[in-house]
Amino acid sequence: MDAPPLIRTLTATDATAYRALRLQALRDHPEAFGASHEDEAARSLEMTAKRLNDGPLNCVFGAFSGDELIGTAGFVVPDRSAKSRHKGLLVGVHVAPERRGQGLARALVSAVIAHARAHVVLLQAAVGVDNAPALRLYESLGFRRYGLEDKALRVDGVFIDEALIVLYFAGDT
Repeated sequence: MDAPPLIRTLTATDATAYRALRLQALRDHPEAFGASHEDEAARSLEMTAKRLNDGPLNCVFGAFSGDELIGTAGFVVPDRSAKSRHKGLLVGVHVAPERRGQGLARALVSAVIAHARAHVVLLQAAVGVDNAPALRLYESLGFRRYGLEDKALRVDGVFIDEALIVLYFAGDT
């Protein structure tokens, strides 16, 4: 029997594996990410390594089967000003297609939630309104919808609307 996947924060030493999985995700599912395959492919491996070494307010969790990176989910505090640094973002959730249906996305998002809880008051995300599996997962973990961004992304001439979701950790909701 295989050992359960290990979930841990990625470091600069994981840059090659992370970049490969991310490029696959952006190529295969451009509608699911704000970043584009072209932009990401133009970044150097050194830039990717630096991104993975940016500290607790900008980190990526990875799911590993042995030495193989099979899924990712990120956490970022995009605005660190005094009035906005209480808000974090869940970003870049992806599981390799052949490993889906095993609870990895839930484990990765749960790791981000546990980490975010120590750093922010609320965790936000945006997800394509047609991505029913992702919306079900996030809602089952306590996220709730608070808005809709029409035409949030444009992929190959097609507009993608995104549901804006939030999970509160403290205070009144």
